[in-house]
Amino acid sequence: MTKKPMNSLFLDYLIESDSNIEAKVEKWEKESSLRENIDEISETVDENLMFMMACWGEVGWCLPEWKKSDIKLGRVLADIKNNISIDVIDEGLSDCFSERDIDSLSVFIQRHLSDSEKKEIDLAFELYLKHEYFASAVLLAGLIDSASINQFLKTNPTPENVSQCWKCYGNVIQDNFGGTYFSVDFPANTKAKNDKRANATIEFFKSIKRDSCFDHKKEIMIPLSFALLKFFDDSDWKDKKNGMIPSSINRHWLAHNMYDYNDLTRAECIKLFCMLYQMTELYSML
Repeated sequence: MTKKPMNSLFLDYLIESDSNIEAKVEKWEKESSLRENIDEISETVDENLMFMMACWGEVGWCLPEWKKSDIKLGRVLADIKNNISIDVIDEGLSDCFSERDIDSLSVFIQRHLSDSEKKEIDLAFELYLKHEYFASAVLLAGLIDSASINQFLKTNPTPENVSQCWKCYGNVIQDNFGGTYFSVDFPANTKAKNDKRANATIEFFKSIKRDSCFDHKKEIMIPLSFALLKFFDDSDWKDKKNGMIPSSINRHWLAHNMYDYNDLTRAECIKLFCMLYQMTELYSML
């Protein structure tokens, strides 16, 4: 089947932000001192970086920091802006990962898991090496779900039942960072329909305060959140009838067995290894 085009929402935000920067640069250059505009410059650049991360998340990638040096990040964003197909982008990015890289991700992830979950990671990696990407993805998706559920239960010993793992993830972020590093609520309960959740997530990250104590967590949390936003997006079963699948791997499609066996590729599995790695790294800091 064919992948749907990416949602243009984040790309539109990024293009608008790029234009905004170009317009402001002329103004800043005319000022006698950049120091007078330092807050505006910092805020504008931070917002632009956030939109870049949103575009990465839209195609399902939240890259570990140690891997970014191997990847020409600007070229990928240029491909996204030039409407290069997601399949081509995914193939290029997955080629930047060796099997040793995926083994390293698995080892790093296991540091934060129970013995039972470590066995699941070992099995997911073994299936990945055998090119059994569908079966590997099912295991990895379940571990992404359970990581947020288990973390949520640590700080909510008598919780109300949370029906979606996006809500669990959002509550973990809210419980640990809310009120200190941001002033609004993480959109954990916002519906995905009609881009409501996506727009709310953009607005949420605009509200994050610039705080050096939070920078490392923010560098993980922003790309991870946008990748999870896509991963937990709503499904339209009419797409299946029309021979289309989501532009990036989708938990709903996977859970309901709507993918054909060959729809899931090496790239989709690597995305899930990266998501789980970034999630366990973030949770280990809490």
